[in-house]
Amino acid sequence: MFEIGSIGKTFTSTLPALLLERQQISLADTVERFYPQFPWNRQVTLQQLACHTSGLPANAFSQWQMMRRGHQLAEAYEADDLLAFFQQLPSTLKTRGKARYSNVGMALLGRILGDAYGKPYGEAVQELILQPLGMHDTHLDPACYDPERLIEGHDAGGRPVPAFRWNGREAAGVWRSTGNDMMTFLRAQMGFYGSPWDSLAKTTTQPYAKISRDTQIGLGWMLSSMKPHGATAWHSGSTFGQHSIAVWSLEQSAAAVVLTDRMPPWWHHLIPSRWLELIPQRLISALSSE
Repeated sequence: MFEIGSIGKTFTSTLPALLLERQQISLADTVERFYPQFPWNRQVTLQQLACHTSGLPANAFSQWQMMRRGHQLAEAYEADDLLAFFQQLPSTLKTRGKARYSNVGMALLGRILGDAYGKPYGEAVQELILQPLGMHDTHLDPACYDPERLIEGHDAGGRPVPAFRWNGREAAGVWRSTGNDMMTFLRAQMGFYGSPWDSLAKTTTQPYAKISRDTQIGLGWMLSSMKPHGATAWHSGSTFGQHSIAVWSLEQSAAAVVLTDRMPPWWHHLIPSRWLELIPQRLISALSSE
């Protein structure tokens, strides 16, 4: 059992597509409907939260603070602290409409979707996604597993790190899962499990914003073209000691997931050939060629 980090955001961003089917939300709903106390709430829609164009910052802490004291900050942070952080933001979010990856935005989306469903976020994901698909090895709480099943994470130097915690931000990436469960989830995205999964990708993989020259974003999923095999949807995930990537083809019957128990050195991100994200892309290419 691995910590899948931000891949869990794709559970969160699948929820609005399912709740749309149930007519419980609209992607055009603003944050004001659920949290009228935030100064900026009329500007931001659920769609913008799901595709990282809300203008909200990446985290409640600076990148420097996260690098220096990430574990301590994450463990000391409580659910109500996140609401207080949103309350003190200005009424105008200057980068709204532009793609800017936001952990706090996805955390807020999870809270809102739980409210819309009528249960806490984790229960909403269990009842609408995990239980219907038979993903019985996917949970937020590590206590749900036998201890010997929990893979220990390691930092870039190979040193063990504690289990990941992120109170109040579970929707941004605190899920734990297995390779089998994650492949089940990818098969569902590809429409292999009947209604509503066979039509869900029309909503979740609709491009809403541009991330880079060759990558756009749908509801949570990054969308990239992989020549000559067409478009793929993917998401990577990192905690303080584990790193992962999930990818599936929008045009071929192929998908792959890679889960690891160690964070790569920071300099790997400067060398494209060393990116973990390339491994499943290459697997997809190989599978599509058979």
